[in-house]
Amino acid sequence: MRRPEKADLMPWFARALSSAPRHSIKNAIQNTRAKIRGEQDLARVFINPRDPYGLPLLQALTQLQENYRVRFRLHTVWRLDDDMFPEPALWRAWAQQDATRLANLYDFTPPDRPTPPSETELTSATARLLAAEKASEALSTALKVFEQLWRSTTFEAAGGPPDEATLSENEAMLRRLGHYQGSMVWYLGDWFWGVDRLDHLERSLTRQGLKRNAAEATTFTRTWADLTANATALPGNHPATKTPLEVFFSIRSPYSYLGLERATRLANAWNIPLQLRPVLPMLMRGQSVPDAKKWYIFHDTKREADKLGIPYGFVADPLGPGVERCYALFEFARSEGREIDYMRTYARAVNAEGIRSETDEGLKRIVERAGLDWQKAKTLLNDESWRDWAEENRQAMYECGLWGVPSFRYGAVSCWGQDRLWVIEEEIKKRVETSSTQGVCDPTNDAKVTQSQCRNVR
Repeated sequence: MRRPEKADLMPWFARALSSAPRHSIKNAIQNTRAKIRGEQDLARVFINPRDPYGLPLLQALTQLQENYRVRFRLHTVWRLDDDMFPEPALWRAWAQQDATRLANLYDFTPPDRPTPPSETELTSATARLLAAEKASEALSTALKVFEQLWRSTTFEAAGGPPDEATLSENEAMLRRLGHYQGSMVWYLGDWFWGVDRLDHLERSLTRQGLKRNAAEATTFTRTWADLTANATALPGNHPATKTPLEVFFSIRSPYSYLGLERATRLANAWNIPLQLRPVLPMLMRGQSVPDAKKWYIFHDTKREADKLGIPYGFVADPLGPGVERCYALFEFARSEGREIDYMRTYARAVNAEGIRSETDEGLKRIVERAGLDWQKAKTLLNDESWRDWAEENRQAMYECGLWGVPSFRYGAVSCWGQDRLWVIEEEIKKRVETSSTQGVCDPTNDAKVTQSQCRNVR
């Protein structure tokens, strides 16, 4: 009998780390510590003036204080680890665009100044934010600073230099608690990024009995809760179905796994063609993923997956041979018309079922579950031609101004992140509406209709 290897044990380790009992124990420990310190209602907020997501976040936190008995303590940070942001120039451009889009979704003031803040403005804002930490109205004061910094090109860069001692303490605390960037909220041992993860924070505050009105619904759910809720399967000759939804993803990325599942549902709901464009994982492209980032992604994926009803946690990392073997068979799966089934089966196997895809035994299970011939597949495992199209896909993704997975493109609209598929759906709706006003067709029955009749189609 073969002795278990480390690779055999790692999926079980991941499963234990992501299990509900383990999370309950961790929460109980954090609750006890907070109770002793009188901090059960205290959440720490780390903001960085360089980060435009801070503006919608601070507005959202102000709104949360109206619904929950929670205290927010601000901590300004400035320096960032370079290896946490592999493409800083692309990130800066995308972050402002995306934060503006997110702010508009929630009717917040957007960070839409036409030119980025200067270093002088950022330094001055840092000093003012550090001073605001000590104010009784720290949240509202910080919000004013962010509004002036990210909305106006006439930010008043005045005052002395930042308090370096406090800044260093804040950055040390951020790392000690296990994170690496701004626009983050820490509460009872859990991290919540920007506005996007505040629904998880709301549920945590509710469990602590801090909700002012128990009948109030969770507020920050607009990026995910209504996806496909009003979708109508379009007829095959509708103009909106002529453009595919492109999915740039990595078989190793847990967020790509969630993104692929959700993109498939979105495409099916609207009868939009789905085009998969796999790329190599960051580590196989020479980029690093530090431990703090890796562990945050793991735990964040678990709670997002639970929220979305997608299984996750029994992870058998396919890095290296698992990825290569997956991509080597992709063209075979596509030739059989089963590339989507193949990739979804593969992604679920390595993210939720602990199947080691680098072994013939594991890969055989995946291939046959996807409805493919294992004997034929075996003969294709040494095919290296996939490296060419994987690089082409990476370049196409970068041409969109994006660098990470999952990313999506529908016509001229592109976005990054499984929690941005609402952006794609909005574009689909616009195309349906445009076609309807031009009297193209009724998407519910494929019948020709008049322009006036089509106006009500959404």
